Amino acid sequence: MCPEKQSQADDLSATIHRLVPHARAAGAVDPGLLLDIPYFKRVFPEKEMWPLLTRLAAADGTPYISRRACGRGETIMAKGQRDHTMFWILAGSTQVVTMISGQLKVIHEARKGECLGELGVLKDTERTANVVAGKEGADLLSLDWRVCEVHPELGRRLYHLLALHLADKLDCAYGKQLKIIANSIRVLHDKTSFLIEKNRMLERCLQRHGIDPGEEMAKDHEEALEHAIATIKESLSLLEAHEQKNFLDRLGVV
Repeated sequence: MCPEKQSQADDLSATIHRLVPHARAAGAVDPGLLLDIPYFKRVFPEKEMWPLLTRLAAADGTPYISRRACGRGETIMAKGQRDHTMFWILAGSTQVVTMISGQLKVIHEARKGECLGELGVLKDTERTANVVAGKEGADLLSLDWRVCEVHPELGRRLYHLLALHLADKLDCAYGKQLKIIANSIRVLHDKTSFLIEKNRMLERCLQRHGIDPGEEMAKDHEEALEHAIATIKESLSLLEAHEQKNFLDRLGVV
């Protein structure tokens, strides 16, 4: 075995040796469920570690990784709650619900593979919205972030795993922003073309009845058109700012 691979094998052996005393969970979840977490296999490629991870538990035997089945509408996280748990959706869906103008509104629906609650845990802050199971319920894999205290190497890998998930969330938000901007530009173009054509039709109608629109009227039309375009652009800017705030809120909502 080459020196590099031998060193990696030694490091893995040392990590496993350090984790074994903490593998005391009773009724550990199926290690195969870990593969439903996006990027898990990339961050933890060593199969011999998977069963060990699911058996890791606190001093009282409470497992750091567990499975939770929630029925429709069941609360998963509550606004104002403060804890150390994050979740990955194995099946079903969840809804982020918050109060807007006195009414409860669903501001985001998460599905299989998405991570929930990670920013609240990382920042050690209260949940800022309620998260409930969706129409078909939700099957979740929960992770108590205090597992990172068991071993520095384990903590490093889990931080890496979350970084990959957060990068995906940012990519998704950026893609949606681009789509909104593209649609808004299209609307701006359509509205502008409509106003220009209306202006031309009005001028032709006046000319057919022997009325000269005159430079002043044409100027008024031009100013009205410029005002309409400016209004649409302002609406676009407000829409973009509003959507950007929404997406940032969703990234850190729980």
